Amino acid sequence: MIPDQAARDLIRERLDVNMLVEAGAGSGKTQSLAGRMAAGIAEGRYLVDHMAAVTFTRKAAAELRGRFQLELENRLRTEQDPGRAGRLSGALGHLERLFAGTIHAFCAHLLRERPVEAGVVPGFAELDETAEAELLERAWREYLDRERAQGSPLLQQLTDSDLALHELDEAFKDVCRHADVDFPAPDGAAPDLAEAWAALRAFWSKIEARLPDPIPEETTCGVQQRARELRGRLRVADTSRHAALAELLARWKTTPKIVQKWWTGGASDRKAGQAIKAELERLIGDFQTTAVESFLAAWREHLYGLAVRLLVGGRAFAEEARRRADALSYGDLLRIAARLLRDRPELRAALQRKYRWLFVDEFQDTDPIQAEVFLLLAAEPGAGPDWTEAPLRPGALFIVGDPKQSIYRFRRADIDTYTRVKERIQATGGMGLELTASFRSVPVLCRWANEVFPAFFPAEATREQPAFHGLDPVHPDKDKASTGIRQLLIGDDIDRALVPAADAASIARFIRAEVDGGRRAFGDFLILTRKKKNVPVYARALEALRIPTEVSGGAAFVESEGVAALAGLLRALADPDDGVALVGVLRGPLFGLSDPELFEHREAGHRFMLMAPLPDEAQGPVVGALRALQAMHRWTRILPAPAAVERLLETTGLLARGAASPSGAEAGHLLHAVDRLRQVTETGGSLADAARALEEDLESTDVDSVPLEPGRRDVVRLMNLHKAKGLEGTVVFLANPLAGVKPRAVLRIVRDGARATGYFQIVRPDPPRPGTVLAQPADWPAHAEAEIAYVEAEEHRLLYVAATRAKELLVISRYAGGGGWSPPWEPLASHLDGAPVLEVPGPTALPAVAVPDLGLEAREQAATARATRQARASAPSWQVESVTATAHHAGPAGHPVQESRTREPDTGMQWGSLIHFLLEHAMRSGARDRAHLERLASWYAFDKPELRPVVPEALDTVERVMAAEFWQRALAAEERHVEVPFAARIDGAGGTPPTILHGVIDLAFRGPEGWELIDYKTDQEHIARLADRYAPQVKAYAEHWGRLLGRPPAFAGLYAVRNGELSTGAQLLGAPGPGCTSEAPPP
Repeated sequence: MIPDQAARDLIRERLDVNMLVEAGAGSGKTQSLAGRMAAGIAEGRYLVDHMAAVTFTRKAAAELRGRFQLELENRLRTEQDPGRAGRLSGALGHLERLFAGTIHAFCAHLLRERPVEAGVVPGFAELDETAEAELLERAWREYLDRERAQGSPLLQQLTDSDLALHELDEAFKDVCRHADVDFPAPDGAAPDLAEAWAALRAFWSKIEARLPDPIPEETTCGVQQRARELRGRLRVADTSRHAALAELLARWKTTPKIVQKWWTGGASDRKAGQAIKAELERLIGDFQTTAVESFLAAWREHLYGLAVRLLVGGRAFAEEARRRADALSYGDLLRIAARLLRDRPELRAALQRKYRWLFVDEFQDTDPIQAEVFLLLAAEPGAGPDWTEAPLRPGALFIVGDPKQSIYRFRRADIDTYTRVKERIQATGGMGLELTASFRSVPVLCRWANEVFPAFFPAEATREQPAFHGLDPVHPDKDKASTGIRQLLIGDDIDRALVPAADAASIARFIRAEVDGGRRAFGDFLILTRKKKNVPVYARALEALRIPTEVSGGAAFVESEGVAALAGLLRALADPDDGVALVGVLRGPLFGLSDPELFEHREAGHRFMLMAPLPDEAQGPVVGALRALQAMHRWTRILPAPAAVERLLETTGLLARGAASPSGAEAGHLLHAVDRLRQVTETGGSLADAARALEEDLESTDVDSVPLEPGRRDVVRLMNLHKAKGLEGTVVFLANPLAGVKPRAVLRIVRDGARATGYFQIVRPDPPRPGTVLAQPADWPAHAEAEIAYVEAEEHRLLYVAATRAKELLVISRYAGGGGWSPPWEPLASHLDGAPVLEVPGPTALPAVAVPDLGLEAREQAATARATRQARASAPSWQVESVTATAHHAGPAGHPVQESRTREPDTGMQWGSLIHFLLEHAMRSGARDRAHLERLASWYAFDKPELRPVVPEALDTVERVMAAEFWQRALAAEERHVEVPFAARIDGAGGTPPTILHGVIDLAFRGPEGWELIDYKTDQEHIARLADRYAPQVKAYAEHWGRLLGRPPAFAGLYAVRNGELSTGAQLLGAPGPGCTSEAPPP
């Protein structure tokens, strides 16, 4: 029996109770969610039309929908009760009515249902993370340009403070990411300059009096080195600038190392040296306390206030830019949906009626806005707008998550919000359950995890960390030789800089040996690193041994030569006057011209300007390259950017070269680059913007790789740890043992009820002194201390995620040399004592790869074969035609129909569409009074002014149709459908491709004698002529309807809406009988 079977039974049986289920790693939480959904359908508790299943990735949403379908099918297969079986079958037949998607897609769905009330354009675009980042960056640049052009005093003050505007880039992203958070800007004035300068001079005079004269050039004493620097800078310092003084004082914020021998003239008087050291420490300490700390704190607070005001203004500018572009970011979708539910009680009630049951997966990664959306939708009708107080409808909300796997705080995931929702569910009569059974890991791995992680998780939950619950293995132990924990040791004889390469080589050799020995498949292996740094090193090591690899979250472009070449080319093409970029392309891999060749070209009187005229008689490799580049420049001016780039890749051979790489990864990078450029240009960016974005991606570790063949199963998966949640591998490597993360706080959000207040620190990102604090609020130390507790707790959760991915074997890399920048797996070291060392085979030579024949004959044969394949692929294998088009091209005798209808202003296609629209609505909804139809017609004609004068005639026409005898039969029918689409395949004759014939039947209803099909015609002609004209169309409807249902319809005919005449089926179907009759009943 499964250890937690009782909890699993409650999940499927207590459908009347709200639940929050905490499911451990590998416990099958998604399966439990799908099982509860299917159980509710079978019991008649749920209706698929009113269910919404929400998770946090598209992949997970697709898996959830698939699991739900399988649960329904499995239950239906064994169900004996007719009622339950009918409900299961009905849900399967209408599975498309279930919403299953991400939280962002769900909020977009809500807004598209109510765009007017939400205040958004109905056709708004949804920005993914990459498109949003590009739009944000462009808006930030435009905002700064506008402020600069307007002479903004705020911008001037920041510029005068020596704070470079690019040093605000990360803070701007944080402020925009938390658009629901208020960032208060303190009004602190700049500190007093005169007092601080006086203190510095007094300090300097005391230090200078004790310095040796001169200060020895070779001194190793930190105080003397810093004093020598201070002496030089005091001579040229601008005493009117706060920034200059702040920079001088910041150098004395910490006490430099004091080496006594440099103060005693080399004498070995230990006592004198100690006295001097103590005196210096006292002087520096007093100076830090009385002047340095107070001035820097006031100055940083002053800069913080200026920066916050600028950043908040930039956030508003970016929001307006998205509004102008009719585009919503993921954050916009959440905020607007939450506001709609909070502020519009009547709409909240309507949406509560539609989405009666909510199922939420991976809830540990929620944020306050997401929680607000879920709890307001699950609230009792008439509840107030405060989600933290609203009572919940029993059984309306089912949440699954594992707080031990909450690892996305940098993406707004908030463990406090998870805890508040858990408490709210329990306080309103709901249940909290725990799933501890592990269907993933073998018992030896579960036992190890249960021994390790009580040291990282408390027995009782705290604000920062959930309580630990152990894993109960379900599967039996396997062969100990191939399961359990292993250490992969890198010896201390390996230089620290070479550790990643050595680690990668060992992992690659082990995988190669396991696969070659038939013990494992490539798809069994998962390699995880704590950071994205060095992921390309591991990818190259795997590629060197011809191991197929799929890289996720691995700084895709950082080491891509092809993308670098493409970025340089685009930069040169985007700015034809940039001679430096042009020379870079000419010297680069695309043309490979030498410096002597370039010099010769320049000496001949030519300029390095892309569009500079070239004499017709000019020759040489540089001239040929320039002419090729000029042709490429023309493509970028006449083609859309993505099409131009694709042609560039083909012409330069970059894509072919990338595809020839061992794994094709380089080609994947290039295709990803094309997609990246497309995203930039689709959001309004120019080719120059696209080139700039690509260059920035080359330096960023935030751009994920995209495999050339996504979806391949038999590949080694390589990724950073944040990409691995929800994944598993038979063998998991925790790699890159020196690349960890030192916990630090850069942002703090304090939530008090509905109010959220944010604080952050701005640090210098670049040399010469990266990490230097530039600005922060006055109470930042307290905020940082509180935030660090959450950050450190999340690091422990990351360890838990890393250690619970393996099904059979977990391999942890360690460096015998020790040390390092926060080694990521070091906290596990004390639990690895006695763990066997992984046996890694030595280097082995791979079989030589056959060199392809590149001779002329072989190339010609390949070209011929390629042309043949292209012609075969280009030939149409099927064609599409509508029934209406078929009827128009062939009359009853197979001849083309001649157009003979009279056309008046009110008899065109627009008028016919209006009639069809009103008749469809009247039959479908049951709302058939003239006032209602008039409102509908006015709405339809809103942007069609030519229809407005004929609306009364259209209403008269519709009322006549609704009075017809066939209409009354349809209303009385047990089943009826309007605007019924259908499609049928018609095999071609004589080698012609098959045809997909499609059409729409205006009205179909099942009467006592069988199905009747009606097609409305608004032509201004007699029914006899209409019947003759449209006989092929109605015959096609009848024929294919009969083919689909297994028997022909009882009647198929036309109804002329202008004169109220109904054709007979005999006329249209070719049987003997009268041609037409006014309201003739079916035979």
